[in-house]
Amino acid sequence: MLKIQKTRDWLLVILVNFIWATQVPVIRLIGNKLGPMTVAFVPMLISTLLFIPFLWAENRKRKDSGRRTWKDLRYFILPGLVGIFLMQYLYTLGSTLTLASNAGIITLTIPVLVVIFASVLLKEKLNIVRVIGFIIAIAGVLLTSLPDIKGASFSESIYFKGNLIFLLACSCAAFFNTYSKLLVDKKFTELEILVYSSLVGSIACIPLLIWVEPFSFSEIIHSGRIAFFGLLQLSLMVYGVSMLLFFYILKRMDVSQAILGNYLLPFFISLLGIILLNEKITAFMLTGGIIIFAGTLMVTVYEKQLLSLFNGRGKNGLIEAEEVQKTS
Repeated sequence: MLKIQKTRDWLLVILVNFIWATQVPVIRLIGNKLGPMTVAFVPMLISTLLFIPFLWAENRKRKDSGRRTWKDLRYFILPGLVGIFLMQYLYTLGSTLTLASNAGIITLTIPVLVVIFASVLLKEKLNIVRVIGFIIAIAGVLLTSLPDIKGASFSESIYFKGNLIFLLACSCAAFFNTYSKLLVDKKFTELEILVYSSLVGSIACIPLLIWVEPFSFSEIIHSGRIAFFGLLQLSLMVYGVSMLLFFYILKRMDVSQAILGNYLLPFFISLLGIILLNEKITAFMLTGGIIIFAGTLMVTVYEKQLLSLFNGRGKNGLIEAEEVQKTS
C-alpha cells in the first residue's frame, strides 16, 4: 500500500512539472500580444479570485476551534512577497535582460537551492540515494539541454545583470518551495497556502499594474482568443491546480525529494515545443528524459529500499573487516 502511494506521488510530481512546463510555450504564444507585467501578474490575480470561493467554503466547514486568526496569516506575508511577487517580477525582468539559453541553465539551480534552504529551514539531510539521484538527474538534464548549453553566453558582460536577476528569481522560487513545506508541517491546507500567499503577492503587484504597465481589460479582449485562453490556462493550471498538487505532495515527501522533479522541466518544455511550436525532437532529448525519470523514481519511490541496500552492504563490509582482524 505504501509503495502504491509513493508511486502515485511520483506520478503527481511528474504531472506537476508537466503543468509548470506549459508556462513557457504559453508565454511564448501570448508574449507578443500582451505586456510582460500583464503576462506575469494578471494570471496570478485571476487565480486568486478563482480560488477564494473554494477557500471560503473550506473555512465555513471548520469548527470554531480550528478557525484561522489574523495572527495565523502572518506566516503568508514572507512567501507572498518573496516567493510570489518578487519571484514573478524578477523572473519577468531577468528574462528580458538575458538569453533564453542562459535562463534555461540558471533555472537548473532551483533544486540545489532548495536543498540548501531545506537544510537550514527544515533540517532535511541529504543521503547517498538523494545525492546519486541528483547526479543522475543532472546528467539527464545536460543531455536534454545541449542546445541551451551551446547557445549560452555567460562570459559576455551585457548579460551579467540579467543573469544575476534571473538567479535571484530562482532563489525566490526555491525559498517559496521550501517555505511551503514549513506551512504544510504547520497544518495549513493546500488552499490556504495557495490563496493567502497569492493574495499577498497580488496586493504587492497592483502598483506595477497601475504605474509601470497600466492594466487594460480591453487590451486583453482585443488580443485574441489565444491570448485570452493562454491567460486562463496560466491562472487555472499553472498558478492554481499545479500548486495545490505540489502542496499535497509535500504532506508525505521532503521538499528536496519533490523538487528533484524540476529537472524534468527542460525535457517537458522541449516536448511541448515539438507539439505546439513545431520544434524538432532529438535522440539526446529522449535519452535525457529517460535518465531524469530514473533519477526521480529512485528518490521518490525506491529511496528506502536503496538506502537499506547501501546500509546492508556497509554493515556486511564492517563485519567482514572485523572477522579478518580477528583471524589475523
